[in-house]
Amino acid sequence: MVRPTVSSADRSTSGEPALVGEYVAFGLRWRSSVALPFAAAPGPAKEPDVTVRLGETPSHLPGATGHMPHAWDALPGAALLHVTDVARYLVTPREIVIEPRGGSDEDIAAFLARSVVAALLQMRGVVTLHAAAVETRAGAVLLIGSSGAGKSTLAAALVARGHALLADDVTGLVPAADGVRVLPAFPRLRLWADALPATDRRQRVRRNLEKYWVPAARFGTAPRPVCAAVVLESHNRPDFDVAPIPASRAFWTAWDHTYRKRLLDALGQRPTHYRTGMVLARRVPFVRVRRPNHPFRLAELADRIEAHVRGVVLPEAGPSRAPAEGSAALAGSSASADGTRARPRRKPTPSIRPGQKAPERRAPSRPGIAWIAAYPKSGSTWTRALLTNYLQDGDEPASINALVGQWNTSARDKFDEMIGLDSSDLRPDELARYLPRFRELLARAVSAPRPEDCDMEEVRRRAPHFAKTHEAYRGPDGGARFPRSGAVGVVYLVRNPLDVAVSYAHHLQCEVSEAVRWMNDPTAGEAVSARRIWELLPNPLTTWSGHVSSWLDQTDLRTHVARYEDLLADPRAGFGAIIRFAGLAWDAARLDRAVEHAAFPRLRAQEAAAGYNERQQTAPSFFRAGVAGSWRTALTREQVQAVVDAHGAVMARLGYLREAEAFLCG
Repeated sequence: MVRPTVSSADRSTSGEPALVGEYVAFGLRWRSSVALPFAAAPGPAKEPDVTVRLGETPSHLPGATGHMPHAWDALPGAALLHVTDVARYLVTPREIVIEPRGGSDEDIAAFLARSVVAALLQMRGVVTLHAAAVETRAGAVLLIGSSGAGKSTLAAALVARGHALLADDVTGLVPAADGVRVLPAFPRLRLWADALPATDRRQRVRRNLEKYWVPAARFGTAPRPVCAAVVLESHNRPDFDVAPIPASRAFWTAWDHTYRKRLLDALGQRPTHYRTGMVLARRVPFVRVRRPNHPFRLAELADRIEAHVRGVVLPEAGPSRAPAEGSAALAGSSASADGTRARPRRKPTPSIRPGQKAPERRAPSRPGIAWIAAYPKSGSTWTRALLTNYLQDGDEPASINALVGQWNTSARDKFDEMIGLDSSDLRPDELARYLPRFRELLARAVSAPRPEDCDMEEVRRRAPHFAKTHEAYRGPDGGARFPRSGAVGVVYLVRNPLDVAVSYAHHLQCEVSEAVRWMNDPTAGEAVSARRIWELLPNPLTTWSGHVSSWLDQTDLRTHVARYEDLLADPRAGFGAIIRFAGLAWDAARLDRAVEHAAFPRLRAQEAAAGYNERQQTAPSFFRAGVAGSWRTALTREQVQAVVDAHGAVMARLGYLREAEAFLCG
């Protein structure tokens, strides 16, 4: 066995050695002339299965199908990955050629270890799951989940308990006589700073990311049969929820968590993937484990996984069958690479009057995204409840856990699938660059005709695809985060910031003064910490007035502004204007039923009976009073003054300042 030599030039910036030479990973012999900081196990000096080298790459692949139009060109036997300002990677079944294009060694290795390796494995008939895998006495356990679900953190905890790591984040599977086997990958985990003591934060995955390569204390070097598959999710309840997934659903669960599944059609590998996936679903018990989202309770989660593997809570396997191969094909989005330029901004409208109606426009002739935008606790959930009831028009209120707009356009897994890069490997400035393109691709996907639309009534068939957002229209860099392409328009909901402070404090279970400070903080946002990962992309909020102005001053999207107080005072008129703006067929009786079904007492009753999946775990309830003016008894004069001092100009613009000034002078 030849161990690779490492020179001082082959060390990372942290001083850790980076591997150059011969090694084994995913059951393949590799020869690399490129520094690989994930340090795979040294392999024998034989003819390699895969060679990694620096060289020139083409700018595109002639005849590529474009299933992942932003980052990838792909066709059977070849794929080309473009990572802006980092490198271009040409991948074939036996070779990876890398052309650096401004990225550091760490940058180049970060994308090589995941996206590039996954493409090569798929070409060679290996199924790639977005999962970690650990070796136990019973066999390999798959830890499946979206980015931010806790796969790597849980794998690290299980390794610390004596189990061996097999793979982290990209798990390769192949069929075998005893079912499906995991191919050992790299003996390192990629962990965020919040999951590590400071002493283990030595080798960054990329500069300016609080994410590190961490050697696994134990690593399995032989393929192992899969004995169990655990799908990790989180919820806002305090208990763990463990439920078996029948084999008829296990296949599609695995499909949904395929790593870079949009490449499969371009590479001609979908049939191979289906065959292995069917064996996995038939032979391996799948279980879904929902954990409390705060606190993480890692030790208890690891206990449950170990108990599951020991058979203490092992669910019975579902029926030994899998769905037919052609029953649900993915619809790939075809588009050219993004070459659009930013549109010049027209002069902003100086003011938006409360209750101002948008100019009449033709109803959209085809579906697109209709944004429901608002600063948190400004009425977006109530609006979505009414729209859901209007669209469903049922005899009973629609479920609050199945409202329109829950399709989250800030979800990391959707970004990763559409763009073809791991959002968790991108710096904030890179994410901001890719985000408009990502949402443009989502809009194209929902605008495409779908077969199921043919059996829907006209009002449903013509309905836009509602999507909520709490983000400011522009990010910290000043760039628009919501493209014009594919957008029906935006319904912007605004609420008196004094009432927002009261409701926000209840939602976050904090003091009102803390909520006021949060609303006055220009760096405020959701999922913005650099030390950990959420399942959502960072959502910048800025200040309350900055958020409102960013949406009211933009002229790229047609906009309807609705004040929460006006909707409460006359819901039929207020929501009727929203329905017309969205291009939905108008029906007065239907709207009256929707208003009744979405009344706050009914929403509160539903939450009391079944819970609400968007409630903060620490808050006693999500739906509170549904009134205007509660700030008068909930805020001190100092707190009212702090809000007025920070946001007085925008409050005056929307008709909120006079009431606050009267309170302060009283």
